[in-house]
Amino acid sequence: MTKRSNQVAEYFLSLIREGAYQPNDKLPSLQEMARVLKVSKSTIREGLAALVAKGIIDVRHGSGYYVRPSKVAAKSMPEESPDLGQVLFVRQLLEVSAARLAAVNRNDDHLAVMAGCLARMQREDWEEALGADLEFHLAIAGASGNQVLEQVIGSLSQHTKATMKLSRAIAGTLADLHQKHWELYRAICDGDGERASQLMYVHLHDTAERMKILIPGTRLGDTESSGI
Repeated sequence: MTKRSNQVAEYFLSLIREGAYQPNDKLPSLQEMARVLKVSKSTIREGLAALVAKGIIDVRHGSGYYVRPSKVAAKSMPEESPDLGQVLFVRQLLEVSAARLAAVNRNDDHLAVMAGCLARMQREDWEEALGADLEFHLAIAGASGNQVLEQVIGSLSQHTKATMKLSRAIAGTLADLHQKHWELYRAICDGDGERASQLMYVHLHDTAERMKILIPGTRLGDTESSGI
């Protein structure tokens, strides 16, 4: 049976292909999309996340979802797009361990890279801040000292970035998010592996809560009958 979120992705992809939404057009609000399609907002988020990951639409902090100028003519979506809850579940499995190892194995170069990412995360350019957020997490993986763990976390970058985009768009204010990253950085600086792993766990759990997704992959409020 096709997942409802995949149906949402296909629905909006077909509208974009047919020209109902042009490049740079803003999509309706989550509330409006959920009302029209008769599914939960978490289902809408997951469907749109697949299009975000493919570069077909973009999400802008405090503004909403927009059609991107490129890739709108993609012929089809993959049969199965990753469930955001499953992505966060895997991130939690991997990145909590990476944070613990990074606190033990990091060197001055690793810390300098992380500090640079944290500074860039606070810039007004939303795309640059988002890229710095992703690089910060990848830098932690690099500091773990485990090349296989680093490679596996790196292979998830596309899906990780999609969850970050949605989380930042929903967050409203990013001050708390920045603070949590600085606390994680300080724990790694201090060589406190237990605290670093705990902070990473809480960060990813809070991300799931913000996006109204339960780890591992059980979505909140997803009980309505589909109207698609």
